[in-house]
Amino acid sequence: MRIWINRTLRSFGVNIGKRLWFLRIIWGIFRAAFHPGTIPKTAEGIMFDFKGLYNLRHKILKLGAPALVSRGTLAVWGIIHIFIIRMIPEEAFAAYAVARTFETFGALLGGGFIQQAILKMVSEGDGRREHELANAGVFLALVLAALSAVLLIGMEGTADRFYSELNLAGLPVLLAAVVFTGTVAGMPRALLLTRHRTRDVMYVDLLQFTLRGGIIGALIIGGTLRTGHQIFTATIIANICSFFLSLGLSRVFFFTDAPLKWNRIVTMLNFSLVCLGTATANYIYTSTDIMMLGKIAPGDVAEYGAARSLSGVFAMVNAAANMVLLPLFSRMWRQGQRGLIISRAWSGVLIAELILLPAFIALVFFPKQVLNVVFSGRYVESWPVTMLLGAMILVRPVGSYFSTAALAVGKPQYSLYSVIISSAVNVGLNLLLIRSYGGFGAAMATSVAMILSTWWIVRKAIRYINSRF
Repeated sequence: MRIWINRTLRSFGVNIGKRLWFLRIIWGIFRAAFHPGTIPKTAEGIMFDFKGLYNLRHKILKLGAPALVSRGTLAVWGIIHIFIIRMIPEEAFAAYAVARTFETFGALLGGGFIQQAILKMVSEGDGRREHELANAGVFLALVLAALSAVLLIGMEGTADRFYSELNLAGLPVLLAAVVFTGTVAGMPRALLLTRHRTRDVMYVDLLQFTLRGGIIGALIIGGTLRTGHQIFTATIIANICSFFLSLGLSRVFFFTDAPLKWNRIVTMLNFSLVCLGTATANYIYTSTDIMMLGKIAPGDVAEYGAARSLSGVFAMVNAAANMVLLPLFSRMWRQGQRGLIISRAWSGVLIAELILLPAFIALVFFPKQVLNVVFSGRYVESWPVTMLLGAMILVRPVGSYFSTAALAVGKPQYSLYSVIISSAVNVGLNLLLIRSYGGFGAAMATSVAMILSTWWIVRKAIRYINSRF
């Protein structure tokens, strides 16, 4: 029997003894659980120290709880988004779903990738060097946000012609305002995170959510929510107000004691460009599905968008963890505590998996029931998509946290390489599968790409970190 199983798996290109390295990781977890006084080490050099994790429980709660609340606003917004889906007509929601994809790309090009560089470099210390880098990052973000806004406005005609079956009139102008105000509001917030002031960031995010959610909630209750224009307008108002609060809390937008230097701008830009490549490739493999559905199978956009929104609610767990992990890993790497980064990353994964387990069970084993309750009987046909995307919520934390670790140790190109490979796979599979399977084909393509990306980044990050201490 064992020989037959081994041969069967090898027919799929898998060698039990050499390829299933993740089984050794699982074995390491169980050894650590039953022998808390030891720190087992797998063949990949992965160490688990649950005693150390227990000793850090107060610090984890102090930093993690506000971050979880902060990113929890995304989960609550996801619930509101469900009511948006139920409220507006399917044609309007399809246009809104496509517009949100453009918003994500515009925010990325508009300086979103600069924030990653700011978090990594500025969190390494609190001296003149870090202040100069912060000023350089803010300057770059503002310039790129302005350019991105102009680009979005200029592409209105092209978008209308490409998506001729969708009504996108007026949306690019609003998207430009969303991108610019969001970038400006994000700068003081990023500076707060570099100092691990997650409680202040929580206040900013709560204000932004309250304003945006309150406006949309009032429109839903009043029965006047009809198009995506109203949603984006509410987002602009929330961005402006959150900027003034974050500026008041951080009390700095530019450091006056540090001049704007060209060499710092070049340093920040060089590091940021790798982050941009990673984020762009990541955008391709996470957004190609909805964009290609809008062109090839527009009838599946609404159902797929509903299933994707439902599973996307739980992304806030990863976002909350990365708010803490990126500054933490950067500081640990610069201060010589390199041997602890891998164990901290796996500890974060373990916590995230425990939090997400109930959602995983609900979406994978009871997708029809969940869709029926959430959407009042609408989009129940998308249960296979919901089941597949729901299974991926346990995969996301692994790739996300080790991608953050690679960024923190100065190897953002690892994430770039892994996502480029998975993006190519995703685009190819979308072309093959969407025409035959519609939304489910898009979900299959995204899932395969995500698993491939996770496997690659974990392997590379662990090997590099282990070779440096």
